[in-house]
Amino acid sequence: MDWYPPRDETLLMRVNASFATGSAPKVAGLRSFRDTERRDIEGELVAGGWPSGAAFAVRGKADSAGVRALDIALLGIPRLLNMVANAGAPSGAPFGDPQSAGKPQEPENEVEDFPVVWAAPGTTARTLPWQLDPARRPKGYRTETVLTDRRLVVLGVEPSAGLAPARELWDLPRDRVAGAERMTFSEGGTDVRIRFTDGSWTRWKAGDAAKFVARINAEDGDDERSRRADGDDERSRRADGDDERS
Repeated sequence: MDWYPPRDETLLMRVNASFATGSAPKVAGLRSFRDTERRDIEGELVAGGWPSGAAFAVRGKADSAGVRALDIALLGIPRLLNMVANAGAPSGAPFGDPQSAGKPQEPENEVEDFPVVWAAPGTTARTLPWQLDPARRPKGYRTETVLTDRRLVVLGVEPSAGLAPARELWDLPRDRVAGAERMTFSEGGTDVRIRFTDGSWTRWKAGDAAKFVARINAEDGDDERSRRADGDDERSRRADGDDERS
């Protein structure tokens, strides 16, 4: 499996990406799709060719309490193991230190609702591929995003792709991407929001979120400096390898 941009286009970054998933008790495991009046547009997306999905419904108090209790239990297990491991020994976190989701940046979009597409009719976010939704795509299928000096691209990778190339599902000229920001109220801080120049936006879970956001927000000159820095790092790694072998 692989994919390469055209010869006159430079690949800057490639990471796994998909629509994000709610983590607050009311919206845990859920995603919604909204217009700018917060109306549900899932029916319109399905009418436009998306497969049907489970309807979005905020969890009731009983479900929310159950999600919160499970979250506390899962957070407590590593901490308990670390306490036992550190008894009579230098402190540390051999079993990992669970990361808190932190404080919601936008409660209306993270606690009471969880839109992953926010888009008026005819805007860019409505053109995103349905394969970004883990709840709609086949088991084992994954999506990746590629940032080049010219475009933002979404790739689809079949579970049994083997050496077959990834399929290009969607692309957008980079000058139509207004910017990106990390959404820290998320599992591991991996959520990002990508804003488009027409005012629509989407929320993704992305690999190496901090670097991905920085690359999207970079100016052309910054991209060139980043490419040179990456090249210098690669040459340095090769030189270190040569020194070790000599």
